[in-house]
Amino acid sequence: MTLVLASRDAFVRHVPLGFAFRDASDRSLVVDGLDVRISDAARPWRKTSLVSTPSGTWMTPRLPGLDAGLAEQPAQWPGSRRAFDLRVDDTFGRFLPMRATVSLPLRGRYGWPAWSEFNQARIRPLLPADAPDDYAPDYFPLFPSIARTPPGPRSIVRAQLAVRHADGSERPASWAAMTVSVSNRIVALGVAGAGGAVVASGAYPPLPSQTVEQAAAGRSEVSWDATIRVYCDDLEGDPPDLGQILGQLSKTPRLALQDLSAGEPPLPPQTLTLGRPLILATMRSATERFSTLYLKD
Repeated sequence: MTLVLASRDAFVRHVPLGFAFRDASDRSLVVDGLDVRISDAARPWRKTSLVSTPSGTWMTPRLPGLDAGLAEQPAQWPGSRRAFDLRVDDTFGRFLPMRATVSLPLRGRYGWPAWSEFNQARIRPLLPADAPDDYAPDYFPLFPSIARTPPGPRSIVRAQLAVRHADGSERPASWAAMTVSVSNRIVALGVAGAGGAVVASGAYPPLPSQTVEQAAAGRSEVSWDATIRVYCDDLEGDPPDLGQILGQLSKTPRLALQDLSAGEPPLPPQTLTLGRPLILATMRSATERFSTLYLKD
């Protein structure tokens, strides 16, 4: 980035980084309430905090360890890049913490190279609806916490995820990724926090088609059959690197259990209803549910 301060004499200051963060549920820019820090990966005590500009870009004029002379020579930056740790925490509690490795200094908003490494169909909710196949985002996604109320009329799917062992013990499915699909298209993607709580939110799918008779009778409610898949690699870290979290989506999903009977039946398609949150849980009996959606170990 380049900052130009208007005065009788032009003063140009080159900024060695710029980050943008978007809400994973609706891709809106997050412009306030974040604690954004970068630290030198090799010298973690060298760190600095970022501030947000009116355009929603988070930046700092000072990159830890960047020589003052080099800071004013952006043409020399490509040969001087090295790894930095990016850490984001939300002081308002709306989003899960985020961590990623970035290569700096760099002019303009940072385009994360790892985007191309993920399963593109499964990260589709994080991209604009009309994005071409070669679209390169210049932002990082922030995943809503279980406490956040998604903005606007959006589908909401919540669960408390846990991996159940053969002996009946369990552990939280920390940092698992959960997708919600309708008609083989992923419409929402969520990430669990350290305790396994997850919310996946996205735009509602197109309205289901109706026969002439159904249209004449009117709709009492609108619903879709939704397929739930959970990807869990037992990641470590608080939080793990974002690349590891999204990398789970390239793996085979864990079996989510409908109930705990001997046959371990999988969770069937769920009914996603317009205007009504969907809460997922494994059944304890025909009429009673656990408070947790269990995944097979």
